[in-house]
Amino acid sequence: MAAVSLLMAVIVLVVACDVVGRYGFGRSILFSNELSRLSFIWMTFLVMPLGVSRGMHVAITSLRDGAPTALRPVLVRIAAALVIGLMVVVFAGSWVSIRGRSSEMLNTLPLSAAWFYYPLAIGSAWSIVHLLIQFARGLTVERAFDDETTQAMP
Repeated sequence: MAAVSLLMAVIVLVVACDVVGRYGFGRSILFSNELSRLSFIWMTFLVMPLGVSRGMHVAITSLRDGAPTALRPVLVRIAAALVIGLMVVVFAGSWVSIRGRSSEMLNTLPLSAAWFYYPLAIGSAWSIVHLLIQFARGLTVERAFDDETTQAMP
């Protein structure tokens, strides 16, 4: 969560400085577009496993909730297995992209274009870990709500 907060701060700071530089001083920051886009992608795919582990993703639970209590763990395991399969495909695709883009450099930052694909590999691998735990338990992580505000609690 600290990394996600730091990346959000980088995005806000870089974009704000670029806007001030562009409209206040007539000059923009050369690397602001690439750095803010790279930070956004990293933030997005680092949040993904946090959402999986805390039950914060959108979930359609009508089938599970309508099933008999004894059948619910089976449905949870089937769903977890399907999502694990999807995450394996995402991980494999990101790995192929990392290998294919490693020699390609970004235009304004001294990084390879593979840095856009590392968060996909990290996020999908970490999501698989959380999904395997859900699969083993046969239980999904339920989102907690504050009774007074009906807002999701972290």
